[in-house]
Amino acid sequence: MKPPRWFHYLLLPCWAIILAFQPAWAPGQANPNLLLISIDTLRADHLGSYGYRSVTPALDHLAGEGVVFEQVYTPVPLTLPAHTSLFTGRNPPATGIRENGEVLPSSVPTLAEQMQAQGFQTAAFIGAFILDRRFGLARGFDQYWGEFPLHRYAGADPSTIQIRGDQVQAAASQWIADHGPHRFFVFVHFYDLHGPYLLPASWRARFPGRFYDGEIAYVDDLIGKLWEDLVRQGVANRTLLVITADHGEGLGEHGEQNHGFLLYRSTTHVPLIIRFPDRRYAGKRINTIVRLIDIAPTVCALLGVPSPPSFQGRNLAPDISGQVRPALPAYSETLYSYRHFHTAPIYALRDNQYTFIQAPRPELYEFRKDPVELHDLIHTNQAIANNLRGDLENLLASMAHGPQAAPASAEVLEQLKSLGYVGPASLSRGQPPFDFSLPDPKDRISLYRQFQKVLEFENKGDTRTAAIGLERIAASDPALVMVQIEAGLARQILHEDALAVKDFRAALRVDPENALAHFDLGVTLGNLHRLPEASRELELATKLQPSNSRAYTVLGITRAQQGELIAAIDSFDRALAIDPIDFDALLNRGNLHFMLREWEKGRDDLQRALALEPNAASAHQALGTMEFYQGDLDGAMKEYRKALDLSPRSSKAHSNLGLLYRKLGRNADAAAEFQRALTLDPNNNEALEGLQHTPETSK
Repeated sequence: MKPPRWFHYLLLPCWAIILAFQPAWAPGQANPNLLLISIDTLRADHLGSYGYRSVTPALDHLAGEGVVFEQVYTPVPLTLPAHTSLFTGRNPPATGIRENGEVLPSSVPTLAEQMQAQGFQTAAFIGAFILDRRFGLARGFDQYWGEFPLHRYAGADPSTIQIRGDQVQAAASQWIADHGPHRFFVFVHFYDLHGPYLLPASWRARFPGRFYDGEIAYVDDLIGKLWEDLVRQGVANRTLLVITADHGEGLGEHGEQNHGFLLYRSTTHVPLIIRFPDRRYAGKRINTIVRLIDIAPTVCALLGVPSPPSFQGRNLAPDISGQVRPALPAYSETLYSYRHFHTAPIYALRDNQYTFIQAPRPELYEFRKDPVELHDLIHTNQAIANNLRGDLENLLASMAHGPQAAPASAEVLEQLKSLGYVGPASLSRGQPPFDFSLPDPKDRISLYRQFQKVLEFENKGDTRTAAIGLERIAASDPALVMVQIEAGLARQILHEDALAVKDFRAALRVDPENALAHFDLGVTLGNLHRLPEASRELELATKLQPSNSRAYTVLGITRAQQGELIAAIDSFDRALAIDPIDFDALLNRGNLHFMLREWEKGRDDLQRALALEPNAASAHQALGTMEFYQGDLDGAMKEYRKALDLSPRSSKAHSNLGLLYRKLGRNADAAAEFQRALTLDPNNNEALEGLQHTPETSK
């Protein structure tokens, strides 16, 4: 295989690139800060500075004061993999992060680590759970802001768990105000353009039926406020500002409403604006191909920070200063449809004129003349397509030895085999083959739209219609793993757990190493009180996806129900090591410490749980019981009354208060509480026994 035409440019020594551009900062602007803003799901062509009707006055103004790169492409239209490439300067095959939910290996250096090592104070402000610290991007940040209490989102799609932009902007502004005198690197992530839209009502009214544009305008306003804060604090004139996006949004083009399924410009073309502290090069526009992986080495060069050898992107400073260089082609991929909708994987390569998409039916577009990529030239420009195909294959081969998801251990494979999960190689791991016997994603986009429409029934509360529709889609192709899992979740919501088990097992027959299917199956088996089976599935889920704190939490609950208290505490320990604000893990571990008479540990866990959820009746009740057994009856009374204020129809809370009254000799009050408990739950044995053993009161 001959090396691609552009390969030799990658062999330039690092010093040759670094010496090409060394900015001479003006007095008072030496040692500038870095503010890097990522606007999730932003199409470049929806900004005024990129030719759209202007709904972005702040961004357009900043673009006018900076350098605008017109042809910038993401390596993958998915949030976590794209941001991983942004921070590591590497394409997805070289990071090992190909999809949301995967964890960046600690061996891969990040931009934040480089900045921190050079003395920058570092902070990130994250707008979505998809970028939670558990996935590896927090390395190098002194503060990684953004807490996502997963217990409040039970059953929710992780991609919908977000923090609205006004909170993100306020937190970032406050941190900069507190740290402004020091040299800093701040990363700000706005997720508002990613559905479901949380656009404030006043902004919805301004953009009726145009909520995507409304979200863009809303985030533009927030960025304007953030920048005004820097100006007011005297920080803007010594801050390098970089604004970009991780990917775009289909908005119906090529049949794709969202992103991740296909690789057209609608989802891969992103903006890039670089504003210098002294506004040098203001108004300059660069029209050559640029890649998201070029940002990290570029900001390192501009700030005088050494780039690690692992960065695959190239420094764009020479292009900014006017040096003319051959463009390097931009690589893109998506494995989403391959892993979840039984299609071939697809890859793309863009040079300075053409887009080549490698698929069962390959495509070629001259995107400068055909920006929406509607006119396929594959049959009339076969030589160009063949050259780009060869370059793409060589590039993939050069990245084949990057980090990969660790293969399942022999122990896990043996567990899978013992449970009857013998099937094809996992779809979730490794480099997929060029298997063009599988369906082309283009031919499955209508099926994907049908899947999304069926899910809308569930979002509107019509879960039964959703379950039936999902199972009908799954019947068309049993290898539709994601559809099988969603069908099972719908049955779970309907409390039809036996049917849910069938759906999850159908998914696992296709993808035996699918951690999500094992987790959901474990939860369902627990609902059916098939606890040993549930434990086995949940154990597999934790081994296949060690970052899943909820799998450890549910495993802990299942172990506790089987009397395995020490093993249960170990599961809760592991959950809390990943997610210190897991309320359910704290509550249940606190209860177990109480059962083991480890009073201080139990009290600490329950108080931490209440700090997270002050109005959690279950935590007040548990703390009250602990106080009761330790002899602090006043403390127990306070907690029990609080629990009943919060949950007056809790039979358990009434019976607990009855036991306390009896302990205090207030037998009439005790009997009344036991009666209330039995009215709410005639099978409350504690209340029945309490009533039987409460002496009759005098009349």
